[in-house]
Amino acid sequence: MSEEKRISPARVLRELVPAPAWEGLAGFPRRRHEAGAVLLHQGEPGSHALALIQGIVKVVRGDLDGRDRLLAFRGPGEVLGEMAVRDGGVRLAHVRAVSKCEVSVIPASAFRGFVKQHGLADQLFLHAVSRLREQTQACEGEIDQRLAATLLRLIEISGSCAFSLTREELAQHLGVGRNSVTRVLERFGPHRVRFGRTHIEVLDKTYLRRLLNHSDGI
Repeated sequence: MSEEKRISPARVLRELVPAPAWEGLAGFPRRRHEAGAVLLHQGEPGSHALALIQGIVKVVRGDLDGRDRLLAFRGPGEVLGEMAVRDGGVRLAHVRAVSKCEVSVIPASAFRGFVKQHGLADQLFLHAVSRLREQTQACEGEIDQRLAATLLRLIEISGSCAFSLTREELAQHLGVGRNSVTRVLERFGPHRVRFGRTHIEVLDKTYLRRLLNHSDGI
């Protein structure tokens, strides 16, 4: 798979809508959350959506067998929880803060009216399809490349090369065991990616980008 396809995920919603539309969404009352807080709860009705102004969140689905699946990471410029708002159903996943976050809280009726007013239905549909493609790619191909793509994605959405993230969380996202993630990080080497119990730091982005173009590694 080409580098462009591997590291060009769904663009954030802010980039897909007119500036006044995003400013309107971001203009609702603000709320701040500490790292680890649950912003949206799986199974609850879609009473509101959130516009993510600052910080990184993870989207986690709890399965019936008690296991968590980390579906995606999201950064500033995204809208969270809009699917349950639009279809009137319940939320299909939790949204948890990876870092300190600031969101604007958009009541369901206001969000639906806003979508209609600005003709955003098509953009939201295409954005949802792009998100699904991104989630699918996280579980396809060689694990070294998938982990490289995930780390580059995190850098892109956060603007930082260091994250408060565990190997277990990365393993949940990639659909593998924690030991598999550890082995890949060790193959990368500490001069390229440094990791500890609760943090990951990328030191060599160029290596990760090159790795995506070589199925046999570097």
